[in-house]
Amino acid sequence: MSELNKKLDHFTSTLLAEATAETDRVLSEVKAQHDNSYSAAEDKILAEAYHYIRTEVSRIRSEEGRKVSRHMLDNKKTLYLRREEIAREVFEAVRDRIVAYSATPDYRKRLAEVACQAVDTLKGADDIVIRLRAEDMDQSDAITAALKGVKVTFQADPSILMGGLTAVSPSLGRRVDATFGTAMAELNGHFAEIFGLSLSDDLTETEE
Repeated sequence: MSELNKKLDHFTSTLLAEATAETDRVLSEVKAQHDNSYSAAEDKILAEAYHYIRTEVSRIRSEEGRKVSRHMLDNKKTLYLRREEIAREVFEAVRDRIVAYSATPDYRKRLAEVACQAVDTLKGADDIVIRLRAEDMDQSDAITAALKGVKVTFQADPSILMGGLTAVSPSLGRRVDATFGTAMAELNGHFAEIFGLSLSDDLTETEE
């Protein structure tokens, strides 16, 4: 294997390892910040959202790593300066892939499942409001059927842009957030850090 290919393989494997480690760290921090009254069901909802995002991060990061050009590897300064740009591109690619997923039949099926989990977290409340994207409001009948008699009302929420839902109970003073947007927001800002560490390591090894 040529030296160039070895460096490229190292770069890609480092990205994947750090993507997984950093996402796990963020998830742990988010869970640690949860109010103790939050149930395991709500933690599961967030964990599943993070699992999906982590999978997409790893997949896209692997694809992006293999696209690194010879020019970038030869020009160490350019490689270093490109880190934030690459991080932004990967973040946008992950976001676009999630948006694409939210237009699939699998997403609509999953939306009903998430609604059941969210409502179960608010068990006992009779004033649950499920908030959806405007384009997901046509799923209210399917969600109602999946809830099997649990009374809820639906509202379109313009702040939900990427998919998912929130469930709110004013009487309990509780809100379950199972939106992709919230999960992505927790990762935003970490991409540059992840890539910065990876590229810095690569530069150090190249200079040795």
